[in-house]
Amino acid sequence: MIFEAAVRGELLLAQIESVCPAAPSASLQTHMNSLQGWVKWGVIGLMIIAAIISLGAILAGRIFSHPHASRAGTMGLAVVLLVAVGFVTVIGILRGIVGSGG
Repeated sequence: MIFEAAVRGELLLAQIESVCPAAPSASLQTHMNSLQGWVKWGVIGLMIIAAIISLGAILAGRIFSHPHASRAGTMGLAVVLLVAVGFVTVIGILRGIVGSGG
């Protein structure tokens, strides 16, 4: 019946509306919390590594009189700071939309 309706170009709205979304089980929530925690700490770790590399580029540019390295390090540090602000903002927005998950 669905195939015949698709051939005729009709959309069976009643059958589509009967599909209800279901929340994941409580046992899956613990795994999702663990995965989300690892991803958060991974992103924070990458931001720290990028900030250290940017500070090293600034320092190396000053020591060796290489203005391009200093400029690249400064831009890298600015990008890391903007990403950190965006990271905190996105987490707050998602927590406001989804809730605590419990």
